[in-house]
Amino acid sequence: MDTDSFWRGGQEQLFSLMAGIRQRGYGVELAAPARSPLAIRAQEVGITTHGFTQRSELSLAAAWSLARIMGSGRVDVLHYNTPRPVLAGRLAAWISGVPILVASRRVNFPLRSRFSRIKYNRLLDRVVTVSGSIQRTLVQDGVRPERVSVIYEGVDLRSIDGHPSTSVLPVRPGLVVGVVAHLSPEKGHVTVLKAAARLRERFPDVTYVFVGGGERRQMLEERARALDVADRVLFTGFRKDSDAMMREFDIFCLASLSEGLSSAILAAMARPLPVVATRVGGIPELVVDGSTGLLVPAGRPDKLAEALAKVLSSSSLRRRMREAGRRRVAEYFTLDRKLDETERLYLELAKLRRPKRLS
Repeated sequence: MDTDSFWRGGQEQLFSLMAGIRQRGYGVELAAPARSPLAIRAQEVGITTHGFTQRSELSLAAAWSLARIMGSGRVDVLHYNTPRPVLAGRLAAWISGVPILVASRRVNFPLRSRFSRIKYNRLLDRVVTVSGSIQRTLVQDGVRPERVSVIYEGVDLRSIDGHPSTSVLPVRPGLVVGVVAHLSPEKGHVTVLKAAARLRERFPDVTYVFVGGGERRQMLEERARALDVADRVLFTGFRKDSDAMMREFDIFCLASLSEGLSSAILAAMARPLPVVATRVGGIPELVVDGSTGLLVPAGRPDKLAEALAKVLSSSSLRRRMREAGRRRVAEYFTLDRKLDETERLYLELAKLRRPKRLS
């Protein structure tokens, strides 16, 4: 289940999990806001979807709504993709007889309250983190180690390779540096703009493409004009075809200030693209510095500019990083591996050979 009304990396990864588990013969149902992108995508592929919203964690109405959705005795696993409904879900599970409760954690923020520690220690059977960095943060904040499992996100290489090559970006004379991320403060778009300003004279034909929606678009467009790089920067807004757009990038860049793992980096490495990113959260678990890409400190446009310049200047380096990145994804970060580990976790927790239905 998921309570967010937008489409970001977490929703994309939940969708691939639901679709993959369903293909393996399990029943899968989704509880999510009725008109959310995730709900629409799930319905399009035939996943039963229930409209569900929740404004606060302490909501008896949400618990009752979930209990009605799950019915009695027909759900074996309740898997939360967002943390808000954990308390209501615990009550609903008690009413409905759901034996196993699992939650994914994709952000690397410290737990801010005693209630959060209680929630992860007592109201869940397992917390699945998408990186070792998040796992370490939870354990440091008081979550018992045996309650936390790491299952890395994964990408479907067959699907990626099967996408048709189509041109969706305006024709540009030089190389393209792409950023795919929601326009929120922690994604570090301003750092990329400042780095672009530093590289303007040395690389006059480079275009920077920002793919993603968000409340900061106007501010970022104004900052681009103030830095005199507006003519080099293209804001596309949210795009369903971001996969196709990545095919037209030459370098992928992500200057996050905080990051759990980054589905976008995984997708970029699978394309394959060299990656220039910040050394935060789970990113170093994806990007091997000097091999599949370059890592720099967060909030340092000077260091980001140096790294981008190094990759922009060398076609042979870009080629080596593309090849190394693709190999790394194929070895460690495939969708099949994610599905295998998630299925194994469900069966381990349920102590059943084959659960009837997963939600």
